[in-house]
Amino acid sequence: MDSKQLIGYMTRPERLKGEAVKEVEQLVAEYPYFSIGQVLLAIAYQNTDDGRYESQLRHTAAIVPNRDKLRLFTLIARHRLESEPEVPTLPDELPQAEKPASSDNVFSSIEAIDAKEEQNTGVIREKVFIIPEIDLSGSHEELSAEMALLEEKRKSLDELKAIIANRLKEIEAEKQRKETEKPAAKKLSRKELIDKFITENPSISRPKAEFYNPISVAQNSIIDQENIVSETLAKIYEKQGYIEKAISIYEKLGLKYPKKSRYFAAQIERLQESKES
Repeated sequence: MDSKQLIGYMTRPERLKGEAVKEVEQLVAEYPYFSIGQVLLAIAYQNTDDGRYESQLRHTAAIVPNRDKLRLFTLIARHRLESEPEVPTLPDELPQAEKPASSDNVFSSIEAIDAKEEQNTGVIREKVFIIPEIDLSGSHEELSAEMALLEEKRKSLDELKAIIANRLKEIEAEKQRKETEKPAAKKLSRKELIDKFITENPSISRPKAEFYNPISVAQNSIIDQENIVSETLAKIYEKQGYIEKAISIYEKLGLKYPKKSRYFAAQIERLQESKES
């Protein structure tokens, strides 16, 4: 729906029937916070006796800034749809106003007249509403600007959605490409890895199990394993009084770990001093 159609419906709201109702519903679905569109939808439901009229009217009244205009629009549509009833003769005591009634008090005046007429005659007459003309020419430019702004926002939102959708497709494609390029390597167990390594290196053979000899084990247990170098062993030697062995361990540690050579040198110096004292 373009601005020309919208202004036409605002000027002649009684034309909101049939396909026009669907057009207004589509407009409201696309721009739910467009107050004029909500007003026109309420009038369209009123024109077609749609059961959704009451709920739409309450919804529209909650978001339309000026409720008087909403009421006036709906009355205009109703007035032009209905056949014009016979206008009752006003009582003599009601003086004719020199100036036309303003739109603010026209409704209260009509209701007061009808109430008095019903009281005098005892006949309930159909209420006739005198609807003042509404000049919408000044709002054409404002309406066009508002619709252009809403259209620009919709285009920006569509562009943002398209960018996000394209990016998600790129991420998914990259993920699938990595999965296809990833080699399907079979995970081998520890035993399988050892067997594979031995098979690929024929010079390496499996160690043969030796026959248990308790005498050999006893001899090995009493041999001093000086080739085992550790600070813990040096401290054990120091506590047992084997200062020379402890110094030898620290010397080997100093060669093995150059970064801690100062620390091991200090330990050697300390042991030598304790030995001389």
